[in-house]
Amino acid sequence: MISLNREKNLVDDYVVFDLETTGFDPKTSKIIEIGALKYRNNELVDELSLLVNPGCPIPDVITMITGIDDELVKNAISIEEALPQFITFIEDLPLVAHNSRFDLSFIEENIQALKLPMITNTNIDTVYLARKYIKGVYNHKLETLKNYFRLTYSSHRSIEDCLTTNHVYQYCKSKALVKN
Repeated sequence: MISLNREKNLVDDYVVFDLETTGFDPKTSKIIEIGALKYRNNELVDELSLLVNPGCPIPDVITMITGIDDELVKNAISIEEALPQFITFIEDLPLVAHNSRFDLSFIEENIQALKLPMITNTNIDTVYLARKYIKGVYNHKLETLKNYFRLTYSSHRSIEDCLTTNHVYQYCKSKALVKN
């Protein structure tokens, strides 16, 4: 199982990632989009954006939320092609995600299904950081935080959510540095 790291080391070199899926259960739902942004010394240096054909119909409710429909992914690559690309992209860098347990559960489930070596990257969950460093919001969902910071990125698309997540990470990291 991929280990969860709450906040042991807020790093300057990392990968922010986000998935869009057909549902909430990694055993029965499929990944339909993988987005990842690579940062070195807190500067964006590379991007990975992959639509994934889930091999099954995308539920209407997911299409309403994400804008991703069957037509958009019909010629997309399979998870068998996408996941190795993601693993290569992330290298051994720490992973930053909002509610990382959700995204990592899908990564882990698919790694096991494809019989790939399990990743051992440390990870940082911005939900945990936001709860610790961002007060005055009624919840710490990514959409709420996006509005709190008045960010104009769209929501529920991987790269846009990565940009919002990175903003939250950098804000919380700056607050943590002031505290220490």
